[in-house]
Amino acid sequence: MSEVVAPGDVVGKEEEYLPGENVYVDDYGNLRAQVLGVVIRDNKEHVISVKPLKNSGVLLKLNDVVYGKVVAIPNDKVVVVKILSVENNGNRVPLKSNTTGLIPPSQLPNSRGSISDIVGIGDIIKARVISRGPPYTLTLKDAQLGVVYAICPRCGHALTWKGGELLRCPNCGIVVRRKVSLSEYWV
Repeated sequence: MSEVVAPGDVVGKEEEYLPGENVYVDDYGNLRAQVLGVVIRDNKEHVISVKPLKNSGVLLKLNDVVYGKVVAIPNDKVVVVKILSVENNGNRVPLKSNTTGLIPPSQLPNSRGSISDIVGIGDIIKARVISRGPPYTLTLKDAQLGVVYAICPRCGHALTWKGGELLRCPNCGIVVRRKVSLSEYWV
């Protein structure tokens, strides 16, 4: 499984690895990522690098509503989203290339405990773009934004919406909390 990191995340120690591409050493000997990307460890040469997530060339605009899949939640601090489509006049227009979005803690609803009570890995979310240029900063701070499709963290089946923040798995019976979009949920 790929380890996705955000800028500033610790990826290793100076005693274990040399800093490679997109990695720097802080004052305490920690190797830190310079970019959003995937950690690459060369254990033979003892070099650690970060391969940047691709810039898609697609330019989204401020306030575009997008749909994306949650692919990672590094260190339970930021949500990494693969943007799949953009809403255009009520239609979802698929993107032809990989586009990355980030949801920082400041753009998640405040009333919940952990990020896993808001979104889960594999969930499809509806979000709004609040920055220019990739990786795009996204927000879920609106009743119309949030999870539109979720999978069971236990067995992988589609979760059904029970109202409010509660989703239930029809297969194993687990009940989970999510920040559900009040304008749509697909199951």
